[in-house]
This record gives sequence, C-alpha cells and structure tokens, in this order.
Amino acid sequence: MLIRFFERTDLAACEQLFDSNTPKFFAEEERVEFTEYLNRLPGPYLVLEEDGEVVACGGWAASRTTPNEIVLCWGMVSQDRHKAGLGSRLMKARLQHIFASNNAVAVLLTTSQHSAGFFERFGFQAVRSEKDGYAPGIDLVEMRLEAGSVAAN
Repeated sequence: MLIRFFERTDLAACEQLFDSNTPKFFAEEERVEFTEYLNRLPGPYLVLEEDGEVVACGGWAASRTTPNEIVLCWGMVSQDRHKAGLGSRLMKARLQHIFASNNAVAVLLTTSQHSAGFFERFGFQAVRSEKDGYAPGIDLVEMRLEAGSVAAN
C-alpha cells in the first residue's frame, strides 16, 4: 500500500472512485465540481494505491475565511473497498500532513449523514446539519476538529 501525492495521470482513476460512490455519498451533479477541483488543486491531494491501483483519495486546503483553519476536500474510497481500513489510513495521513506542516488550529469538513460517523471516530464533531443539503436524501453535515483533539482511532 502506498500513499502519495496526486499526479495528473490519476485524474481518471479518481473520477472512477467518485462514480463508485454515486449516488449514495455524492450527487451526480457534483462530479463536474470534483473534476474541476482536481484540475485546479487549491491544496495538497493524496491518493492511496493498493497493488498499483488508486483505491482512495482526499485532500485539504486552507480555509478561505478563517486563518489557521484547514478544510478537508473530496475524500473517498472505492465503494468496493469500504470497511477495509483504507479510509482510516488515508485520514491519518491527511491529518498528519496537516498538523505537521501548518499552524492549523482546526480542521473543518462537510460530509453527508452517511459518513459523519466515520469522521467522529477521529474526534470531529458536527457543528451544523442541513437536510437534503447536497441533494434529496443526502444531508449536509459540517464538522470540526480542534487541533490537539485528534482521536487515536
């Protein structure tokens, strides 16, 4: 297993990861936004390879509104590899990079009700939710993790 920084040649593999998680975790109309994100990369983005295949990806960027806050961006694991520990490995790598190389006081993210429990295992706490905030049946949940409160998981 290898965790490395995203390369342009990973674009199609990451789009396939997105597609494998649609429509439960992502709305179909979000795919264009995801591809645009990968094409402009406002911050670091990691991929996790298993046997040479990209099976998970996720990144982060500086908050546009609050100094010293970092926002997690577009994290996902191939649908057929859920519950195999890949998301946890990727999350640990992301948080390690964030707290080692930034003066971050908090990490923020938005997710759906389907994934909020995963993030809670790392110490994230829900601060706001909006029913159908992404699409019908996909609620928006805003979560926050204060520096120094990362759960051991």
